[in-house]
Amino acid sequence: MLDQLTKLIVTRPRLVVILSAFAVLSLSLPIAQLQMTSDYRVFFSSQNPELVASDRFERTYTSNDTALIAVKPQSGDVFQKDVLSLLSILTDRGWKLPYVVRVDSPINFQRIEADGDDIFIGDLVPKPIPKNAEDLDKLREAALAQPLIVKRLLSDDATTAGILLTLRFPGEDHSRHLPEAITAIRDLVSELKPQHPNVRFAVTGMAPLTYAMDEITLRELTILLPGMLLVLTLVLALLLRSLSSVTATLIVVALSAAGAMGFAGLIGIKVTTVSVVAPIIILTVSVADSIHLISSLLEERRDGKELLEAISESIRVNAEPIFLTSLTTMVGFLSLNFSESPPFRDLGNITAAGVLIAWVLSMTLLPALLVLWGIRKPGRRSRESDWLFQFADFVVSRRKLILIVTAALAIGSVASVPLNTLDDRFLQWFDESMEPRVDADFVTQNLTGPYQIEFSLQSSQTRSVTDPKYLQDVEAFGDWLSAQPGVSHVYSLPDVMKRLNQAMNAGDPSFFVLPAEPDLAAQYLLLYEFSLPYGLDLNTQINLNKSASRLTVTTLGISSAETRDLKGRAEDWVASNASHISLTEGTGTSVMFAFVSKRTIDSMLAGTAFAILLIGLTILLALKSFKIGLMSILPNILPVTVTFGVWGLLVGEIGIIGSTIAASTLGLVVDDTVHFLSKYHRARQEHGLSTHDGIRFAFEHVGRAMITTTFVLAAGFFVLTYSDFLLNWQMGVLTIMTIFSALILDFFLLPALLMLIDREKSCDCATCRNNT
Repeated sequence: MLDQLTKLIVTRPRLVVILSAFAVLSLSLPIAQLQMTSDYRVFFSSQNPELVASDRFERTYTSNDTALIAVKPQSGDVFQKDVLSLLSILTDRGWKLPYVVRVDSPINFQRIEADGDDIFIGDLVPKPIPKNAEDLDKLREAALAQPLIVKRLLSDDATTAGILLTLRFPGEDHSRHLPEAITAIRDLVSELKPQHPNVRFAVTGMAPLTYAMDEITLRELTILLPGMLLVLTLVLALLLRSLSSVTATLIVVALSAAGAMGFAGLIGIKVTTVSVVAPIIILTVSVADSIHLISSLLEERRDGKELLEAISESIRVNAEPIFLTSLTTMVGFLSLNFSESPPFRDLGNITAAGVLIAWVLSMTLLPALLVLWGIRKPGRRSRESDWLFQFADFVVSRRKLILIVTAALAIGSVASVPLNTLDDRFLQWFDESMEPRVDADFVTQNLTGPYQIEFSLQSSQTRSVTDPKYLQDVEAFGDWLSAQPGVSHVYSLPDVMKRLNQAMNAGDPSFFVLPAEPDLAAQYLLLYEFSLPYGLDLNTQINLNKSASRLTVTTLGISSAETRDLKGRAEDWVASNASHISLTEGTGTSVMFAFVSKRTIDSMLAGTAFAILLIGLTILLALKSFKIGLMSILPNILPVTVTFGVWGLLVGEIGIIGSTIAASTLGLVVDDTVHFLSKYHRARQEHGLSTHDGIRFAFEHVGRAMITTTFVLAAGFFVLTYSDFLLNWQMGVLTIMTIFSALILDFFLLPALLMLIDREKSCDCATCRNNT
């Protein structure tokens, strides 16, 4: 079949070009159906327990889609008439913004005061806003005495205030609603900024950060993808120095990427901040097939063969290794389907499709184009002056030293891997230069923490939130949480009940305690609910049948591990110390991301093991040698081990992307190993060469291609280091480290291992070398 394909390519190249291009272009048409999504929920499968818990919590209380507008006057005091007027405008205008269902601010915070036998429940800041300093000082004092807003909507020094907007979108697909909401919020801030030049504005919250992911996705497509094509063109031109070779390769990789994205559109994959880099990866990894085929073609031309004969021979000698490397690369990326996070599965599937298309085009379209365009005949090289041949002699002669050094490197790398700690903080996924990240950091430093852990506390005995014993347990739980490291604020029902009890007792400070009688507590709560204005009811704090209440913990950017630990300890504390509370597990976006990282690590251990096993079995069957197939696993596993070891020493912190790197790069690093072993196997079987000369033959015939593909891969993934998204940046850096480690190990360790285990027909005479 291969002979028939080769004959068709060299005799009817135009037909091959037309058919292969038409097929891939047809597959590319569904690109128009691709949709981008910025919903952070895409990082979680529909069965994810944290997502299920979050959805259940939101159905009971309210949406976690919020936006916070923070303001900080240069004067350092929020309680000035002009600043309070600004906050009042933001509060009033906030209600009119698209999809906003609730606005909370220091302006409309419901203050509870006693006036003799009467109580007053109304806005903290009255209208008209007071002008004289004495009244403003009283307002400041009253506001700072409210634990429900301090470190939540007002900084504890009254220098910064926040307007919290709660958003609710119709349906499940928010791709249109979220941009509309965030654009309206930004437009409002942009309108007010020129009128208040001495005020620092910041917009943050889950909704703006989620929308920022959409903006990153668009930027990756419009800037990084063209940048990747430019870098690829320059690197190929520098390394191949042939217009026809560079052009044909670019056509193959571009069609491969287009076909893969068309496949994504066809099966309904949505583009996310993770999967958006798939075409960039495809452009990079699909180059390898073309480079190996072109390098062999140049070698055949250098040896005196005519163009068509050289192309036929290049197809013959590369058909098996290119198929194997494409298969192993696909296996590596397909193993991402073991990931707990769907965007990584999408990335793996899209990239695998691109690799498959690249393999087909490399064996059809590429050689057909070279038949039509031709390729200049390179000058002959003297093998004895070829540095790769000399390098082969160096490696063979110092194989024992290389094995010792490699063993030490392996031990050191394995020992350094545990230095890495898993930490995913959603906020840090955004580059520090991005405005949403700048604003989020500003709010964290000046007002409140960026993460929340939510608890729904069910009254286990009386099924009533006004049960005094229940309220006492909730208060004790809140006090315990407030004392934990990294916790900046706790919002819970007992704070409201204590304010009510004090007000109903003429404002006596000694009554700032929980009501002692359940009926009394129920009456207070009913009175309070009737007094609240529209939109500020307790439905966000208490469930409909008043059997459970909400407790919100705000944290100051604690790590994923610390979030999981705090959640676990909190649930244990309730189980041991609060008999009147039936606790549902803690939830919230910070909890969701904290656990998906750990689950992805666990699931990808199986994925990586699967990839190693399947790739090793593929090499074993292809080379028909158990010991060489088994031996090849070592130089393919060590590169990622070295990478994580070095990362542990230099950085020591890695996120969810670390769980996918081992599997995804495994297919890449295997490429050079397969091509080297294929040439070595050919030297031993077809030319009858010794182990020494087989290694020299492999270096001479594939060494340059290995170097070229490594630098092309490095250049491609280097583009990802310009991403504003941390996961993509880490993917770029870690992959570059891995592929360079692989090249070094394939150049040093692989020949030394071959000398150790494959000693048959060993001969180092000049006659044998001349036969190559």
